[in-house]
Amino acid sequence: MSPNAYVLFDPALVIVGCNDAYLRTVGRDSREEIIGRHVFDAFPSDPDSPSHQMLKASLDRVVATQESDYLAVIPYDTAAPGEPPAMRYWSATHTPVFDADGNFRYILQHTTDVTELQRSLPRSARAGASEAEVFRRAAEVQATNQLLSSEVSLIRSLFQQAPGFMAVLSGPNHVFELANAAYRKLVGRDDLVGRSVAEALPEVLDQGFIQLLDRVVETGEPFVGRNTLVRLTTGPDGQPEDHFLDFIYQPFRDASGRVVGVFVQGHDITEQKRTEQELSRQTEVLRLAQEAGGFGTFEWDIGSGTLTASRTFKRLYGFGEGIGAIPVAVFRERVHPEDRDKIATSSGRSLEESLRYAEYRIIGEDGSYRWVGRQGTVINDADGRPSKVVGAVHDITQRKQFEARLETVAQESAHRVKNLLAIVQAIVSQTLRRAGDIETASDSIRQRLMAIGATQTALVSGSPAPTDLGTLVRSAMDLLGHLPARLRIAGPAVRLDAKTALGLTLVLHELGTNAVKYGALSNESGRIEISWRLDDGGRVALFEWREIAGPPVSPPSRQGFGSALIRKSLPPVGDDAATISYDPDGVVFRTPLAVDTGP
Repeated sequence: MSPNAYVLFDPALVIVGCNDAYLRTVGRDSREEIIGRHVFDAFPSDPDSPSHQMLKASLDRVVATQESDYLAVIPYDTAAPGEPPAMRYWSATHTPVFDADGNFRYILQHTTDVTELQRSLPRSARAGASEAEVFRRAAEVQATNQLLSSEVSLIRSLFQQAPGFMAVLSGPNHVFELANAAYRKLVGRDDLVGRSVAEALPEVLDQGFIQLLDRVVETGEPFVGRNTLVRLTTGPDGQPEDHFLDFIYQPFRDASGRVVGVFVQGHDITEQKRTEQELSRQTEVLRLAQEAGGFGTFEWDIGSGTLTASRTFKRLYGFGEGIGAIPVAVFRERVHPEDRDKIATSSGRSLEESLRYAEYRIIGEDGSYRWVGRQGTVINDADGRPSKVVGAVHDITQRKQFEARLETVAQESAHRVKNLLAIVQAIVSQTLRRAGDIETASDSIRQRLMAIGATQTALVSGSPAPTDLGTLVRSAMDLLGHLPARLRIAGPAVRLDAKTALGLTLVLHELGTNAVKYGALSNESGRIEISWRLDDGGRVALFEWREIAGPPVSPPSRQGFGSALIRKSLPPVGDDAATISYDPDGVVFRTPLAVDTGP
């Protein structure tokens, strides 16, 4: 029954109720004409008109802020649909209405018709001047309030929508006055405003952040945090999660200059930090993989003439890890002189051609060398000119060594086949010469060829047996045709390791072949004496092969494969190595043998 006009809107701006005074004021006969209708359907207006925009902006502000809003003067046509327009002037107050639980439910509009006051202004010079001044000031206040409200609304919107987290803390206890959506998302809770940091975020009490805020308030100096770790209970079931933040605590002051609060602003860089950590981990894995595989990488800056390289590259080329950019001229000196034409710094070829896959040797400080394989590619600048070369090198020393061993084995195999055929020929010839009949000769030849086969199997398997030196020597000499009258073997019991036994077998095979083909066993009167004695407390056996009464011998004009095999098949023992001499009476071979002293 209030004489003042009131109307009630829900947050969607639908009219849900009004009193009789409001119906009389807006010229409606019954509530059914407007209740349940949107305000702009019940009172239509041009959406582009100032009056429509003023009313809508005021109502929208109440919905957004849940705070009262005022319109000092607003012209608005409240004529019923189909009636002639009747422009009237209104003063309105929009007040939010909350339920018992504090939830925003309605907007109450108190409307006052000030049309007569507006129309009376031109007719009254004396009284009108005073009323006109009041009206003018009211309009100015309204315009100013609208401008301020728009600016506050814009700032509030920007504050809430800012991608970085922001909060305003006041007082010595650092009470939340404002916290934007990003801040609430970071800490995982909405109930911040009105509570202190210690109350709202108890998990940070022991992490030093309260002390930092206290210091900012006390000193008035901002604090900047970089890559700062904070543990927040934002995980499932309240489990703590680590976050990395870049942030600033900025003090703000009142009119007297006293620090009254702290503005918090920053960014959650957790994902960036995790990405950096994962990148670092993958980089380390790649580095370890490169080192394990013998791969090194490099970048050649053509303009400066320097190389930057990975640790493995530096190690392969003999550079210390602490060295920075490597001058190309210094790098070039590490390449074997015979291979320098293979590297990209050599002249006479295009850069692209020089960067094709190449293999060359690197010289070590001790004079040794390693083999590397290199592949590179050119990077051009914006003008299409070569500016950099990036590439990789791979340690292929083991492969090259294996290839060299294969080549040696191939040569040895060819040589052994030739020697084996010579031995077979000698065995057959001598057996047939001394045999009384074909059956006996055939049996002897078969037995000796079987012995050759057994020895070859032992050589190929790498484990000649037995390792007793005497047994090994006699087994090898059996291949020479069972000539006990022309062989003398003497020496104490000695055991050899497998490597030494195999090497000695190869030597005996080679010496015996040469003796049958050219030496003491190539005539009817020559003989061979094989002997050994222990030395160095039984750790070394001094072995000697001596040919006697054979054809005259002289040193060969060049060293053949057989001679090289004899010298290289047995490793040195201490400072002593195998020797072979060509005495007038026959070949003499001497070598120290490491004795297997194991159980």
